[in-house]
Amino acid sequence: MDIWAEYHNFISMKLLVYVPLLTPRIKYIFNFIFNDVMKTQVGFSSNLEEFRLADIPKISYADHPVGNEMFFKNSDLLLSHTIVPPTIKTTAFGDTIVPFAVEGSTLPFDIFAASFYFVSRYEEYLPFNRNDNCSFSADQSLQHKLKLLEIPVIDAWALILKNILIKRFPKLLFFKKTFSFQSIICMVPDQRGQSHRLIQIASRVFGTIRTKLTSKDGREFRQTEIKNFIETLQRPYGTSAQFYFNNPRDTANACEGEMRLPESCLKSINAGVNNDFRMGYPKTPGFRAGTCTPFHWYDLQLEKNTHLILYPIAVNDMSFKLDRYMNSTQMLAQWKNLFDTVKLLEGNFYMLWHQDNLDNAEKGKFGRKLYREMLGNFLPLAHDLQLK
Repeated sequence: MDIWAEYHNFISMKLLVYVPLLTPRIKYIFNFIFNDVMKTQVGFSSNLEEFRLADIPKISYADHPVGNEMFFKNSDLLLSHTIVPPTIKTTAFGDTIVPFAVEGSTLPFDIFAASFYFVSRYEEYLPFNRNDNCSFSADQSLQHKLKLLEIPVIDAWALILKNILIKRFPKLLFFKKTFSFQSIICMVPDQRGQSHRLIQIASRVFGTIRTKLTSKDGREFRQTEIKNFIETLQRPYGTSAQFYFNNPRDTANACEGEMRLPESCLKSINAGVNNDFRMGYPKTPGFRAGTCTPFHWYDLQLEKNTHLILYPIAVNDMSFKLDRYMNSTQMLAQWKNLFDTVKLLEGNFYMLWHQDNLDNAEKGKFGRKLYREMLGNFLPLAHDLQLK
């Protein structure tokens, strides 16, 4: 096979998308869905003649089809460059209700606009009722209202789209995806109010043990003990956790506090952070950004992609501290449903834990018990995997 034939075969494995106008929003969400989630390649054209003559897999995203190509009708959201409340019509899709309904399209809704709305957290830039921590709460989200919060819908929709494309273009290349499970351990103590700190200082006169545990050496001892505990627990399963510490040598990662948009992301970028592990709801398990795939934060105010990578946290250990009415069995069952869904989609399941909930002290006992049971319920032993 000569070089030109090889080049043609390579190009024929890439999907061409016709868009009358390639906006930053369109480019961002198409690259995320096709490149990051579906693991294929996508290119764009706004030249009608070039698109008509192209002898490769192709689709259009426009107001009306060009010819007999696979057509996806657009809505206004991705054509805009302003942040205004969109008009969202819903429709049935399988056994779910989905937003951005359209007609005369391959799918009954604008999958790209819906995905962008979720992953950009568009609704968090609109007026909303702030919770006690001045953050956006899960019950205000469109996913919660449509009962989609416990599904990484973007990844699920992408799988449906992939199957549609494979049926039409059997030679379209998709790289293999692999499921991953990752515990993120945020080694930062609870940030307490000034009154708590004064009480803590006063209490030190009653015992030297408290003094030791609140000193630098004491903190390092606690963190080392927690790290050893987690590593020992996970070793039989052939997995490892990621530990992040609040120190000057670890400025590239953020895991502490709630995510507030756009302030949190802007602060992370200004601090030189590359990876942010806060894209989840502290009180509510689920998929805040509608995905189980890490993604670059899109700055809606400047209408541009950024280098900051947000990791979708499906479960935050703060939820079991806040939900006193759910026992460990119920909690693990809820988490396992999320875990199984992500595994089915060959996505990434991220859990965020904090050092105070894993401490070798009274308040850390429940967290340790839950962590141990979680591993046993979620993961096979490494020895079992080798036997298969």
